[in-house]
Amino acid sequence: MIILKGGAFRMPKKKSVFATEDVSLQHEEEERVRRREELLALAKQQEDAEQDIMDCLVEHDTEPGTLAKLAADGLDIKLWSLRYMVVERLGRQILINTDYAQEDLQAWLAPYALNDEKSYVRRAATKHLADIDTIAQVASNDSEPIVRKKAIEQLLKFAKKREALSALDAVALNDPMPDLRLMAVMAIINQDVIAQAAKTDVEPAIRKAATKKLTNQEALAWLTINDPTPAVRSTAAELITDVSALSKAAAAQPVAPAQEDPAEPAEPASGALDASELE
Repeated sequence: MIILKGGAFRMPKKKSVFATEDVSLQHEEEERVRRREELLALAKQQEDAEQDIMDCLVEHDTEPGTLAKLAADGLDIKLWSLRYMVVERLGRQILINTDYAQEDLQAWLAPYALNDEKSYVRRAATKHLADIDTIAQVASNDSEPIVRKKAIEQLLKFAKKREALSALDAVALNDPMPDLRLMAVMAIINQDVIAQAAKTDVEPAIRKAATKKLTNQEALAWLTINDPTPAVRSTAAELITDVSALSKAAAAQPVAPAQEDPAEPAEPASGALDASELE
């Protein structure tokens, strides 16, 4: 209420509900226009960036500065096929063994191998990696088996180096895919890790493959007595040269021996190894 001169008064005017709604709608419309303009600008930037990438790829410019820019710009390209082409260009440069630092090329490839959202791009980048630490990260952490497999294949190229063998040890014990664990088991040389794989892997084919590589008589004796699969037990028995190890193993309390394999095993999960590998 507003008091006027002379004691008169009047009620204040109420704002129209419709007027308030009109202002709100106007603000919403302005915000939509602003967001649309921002998106269009970003799309234009992306289109320009993609065109720059295409131009660089077509021109086959191999100057280090150009390749560095290509590698950096490619990370922000949304079109995965273009990122793939960038990776292949960098990889081809590695193969021709140019004079400038291979370390630079490896550094430019690493983000694609480790972080790209597309498995095809990560796999393509991993194929050209020579940095063992980066390869080991891919082998241990990538979500896709095809990418981890490529990383394992790269590690096998460096299997004479301690760092690569250590990474393969981890794969042999921890990878969720049986065929990838088997790849690693076939390459590793650490007898402790081989013994652990022989004793604990859920796949009989992997336990048998690991057993064939064992020289530790105590581990072989344990497997001869405790492994649930006849093919693994017989393989271990054939490799025993110290009969006293069998006596010691028999006298020792078995460490949670597994149950005998069922006569009719359940249907294997995807990635399981074929039973023929036990022949």
